Amino acid sequence: MSTTTETPPGLTRPMRRARPSRSATTLSRPRMGYQPGLDGLRALSVVAVILYHGGFSWMHGGFFGVEVFFVVSGYLITMLLIEEHDKTGGVSLSQFWIRRARRLFPALFTMLAAIAAWTAVFGTAEQTSQLRSDLPWSILYVNNWAQIVGDVPYFQPGDPPLLRHLWSLAVEEQWYVVWPLVFTFLLAGKRPDRVVRWLLVAIVAVMALTWWVQRGGPTPIDGPIGFLDGADRVNFNYLSTITRSGGLLMGAAAAFVWRPWRSEAAFHAPSRGLDIATGVGLGLLTCCFVAAELTADYLYPWLLAFVSLVSLVLVLIVVHPASAGTRFLLSQPVLVEVGKRSYGWYLWHWPIFVLMGATTGQWSRFLPAFVLSIAIAEVSYRFIEEPVRRGALADWWSRQRQFPVAPVGALSVVLLALGGFYWQVDDFDVAAGGDDVEFVLDAAPLASVVSEAAAPDATMPAVAPAEPIDVTIVGDSQAHSLAINLPDGIEDTFDITDRALDGCSVYDHGSVLSERTSFSNSFASLCPNWSAYWGEGAQGADVVLVVLGAWDVFDLQQDDGTYVFGTPEWDALFTANLNEGLDAMAPSGARMALLEAACMRPVEAEGAGVPPLPERADDARVARVNDLLRSVADGRADTTFVEGPDEWCADEVIATDLGYRWDGVHVYKPGANLIYETIAPNLVALAG
Repeated sequence: MSTTTETPPGLTRPMRRARPSRSATTLSRPRMGYQPGLDGLRALSVVAVILYHGGFSWMHGGFFGVEVFFVVSGYLITMLLIEEHDKTGGVSLSQFWIRRARRLFPALFTMLAAIAAWTAVFGTAEQTSQLRSDLPWSILYVNNWAQIVGDVPYFQPGDPPLLRHLWSLAVEEQWYVVWPLVFTFLLAGKRPDRVVRWLLVAIVAVMALTWWVQRGGPTPIDGPIGFLDGADRVNFNYLSTITRSGGLLMGAAAAFVWRPWRSEAAFHAPSRGLDIATGVGLGLLTCCFVAAELTADYLYPWLLAFVSLVSLVLVLIVVHPASAGTRFLLSQPVLVEVGKRSYGWYLWHWPIFVLMGATTGQWSRFLPAFVLSIAIAEVSYRFIEEPVRRGALADWWSRQRQFPVAPVGALSVVLLALGGFYWQVDDFDVAAGGDDVEFVLDAAPLASVVSEAAAPDATMPAVAPAEPIDVTIVGDSQAHSLAINLPDGIEDTFDITDRALDGCSVYDHGSVLSERTSFSNSFASLCPNWSAYWGEGAQGADVVLVVLGAWDVFDLQQDDGTYVFGTPEWDALFTANLNEGLDAMAPSGARMALLEAACMRPVEAEGAGVPPLPERADDARVARVNDLLRSVADGRADTTFVEGPDEWCADEVIATDLGYRWDGVHVYKPGANLIYETIAPNLVALAG
């Protein structure tokens, strides 16, 4: 039943403006909509990351492209939540997470399955073992924490893990899980301006924590694993969700206050100032992409936050209706299409680069790997990612519900395949092992075997020291093998600390040239700030033992040309760089010892990251390196050249025994014991 009130003839009832309901008001508000310029910004960022991963020395800071992604994600995801909250008065967390899963899971799991299958068939034993360790963490999106807690430095040398790049996806996925919950809690009965205040407090707290960690303060993980050293602190700052949330939080805070499309005046604002700011912002980002160093001291106290802020300014300009020039520039079709595929490009390029050796800054390796990775990413985009986003998987599942044999069978095959890959080989560590041996310190007077370069005022003990001598070992992977394959009983004489950098010698850029042309390496991507790392390791040591040689028998390719082994130019470069490392350790007060480089007998070995290279088997090249080591020691009062075992060059039975050196280069325990027993008198005398 309804009632009406009629207006008498001749009278006009005044028009009463109806009070709009809350839902009507919110429904009428314009929404941000699709912003192609943000895809253009993504495109520039992913290209910077890919060039950085290619090992090009002129793209030291390309890793900042990831920070741009974080800022864009923080803004976009928060804007989606805000607009849903404005429209419906709440947020459907389940639908949000389902949309994220549709977007992220298909491409990731396809890549993981493909890399696992390739590695199972063609990969080395070390790659297989490494992938088995990384897969569970990657599937659970906690790869970044696995690298932190497992002490797998992102920026230091070693055989690059095939899934190392997934740390950034782990940070974003953790954000997608936690932030909607926090968003819902913060908006419950609170005004948006108060939410922004809390976000600003969080941003300042993140910056302060990053600065504190970099400057040596305790970190959130110091409790379970002890105080972090300098390298670990950089690793924590670079990889942890906490310290990398600054860009995400900046984007989130801006979403609450920057929605210019809701203002009619914004559409008529002058664009010149916005476009000039875009040019300045892109210029600043380019400078950071080119010049920044991942391990530099200035990076975490302020430059990371600066890049986040510049990225945020660019995002805010892109979404402004009046930024005509910026929209035109960043909405070019090529950039937009690359931006749409940036997720797939990022997923696929790194494992393909590693498998094809395209991380060394060589265009001849980079271009084929790049073309292959974008081709595979395009197939994934067209036939997996986009169909799943459009609901193809749900439609297929609904058609199979009456006859679930197909989906259940497919799932079983996938699980069995992953299970078979995961358990196909036993756990092993090719770096450590061998028969147990007992270290014995020669009872002969130690003074009779001490090097002439020992400290002139050193006390020459005739017996073992009363307290273990602190010995830090620096150098390449030979140093690492020596440091971890400790014979029984050595702890009574020496307290050994491992500060080796696998894959490094005394170079921070360039690569070696071998007769085995299929092999390549990159000091630029593996060995930044190696001398500072040595300097930190020397602190508190009585003696520092420098172990080199494996990477020092090659021609060297650097930006300014090729240094041919044995030439005066090569000799000068090697000795200058070695002195740089010794100078970095000298302030510690530790005595420094250069261990004689061993004659090598490289062989094919299961799990070896480097194939046998002919230059390493050339005893004349090794002898030349030792001549240079002697000359450096002779020129310094704080450094001694220490002769190693004669057997590596004179006794082919021991030199070729894989029980001593599992690949003819890196020692097992018997080989390590042979070295320690040979050099122990010298080390004791140096510490005296």
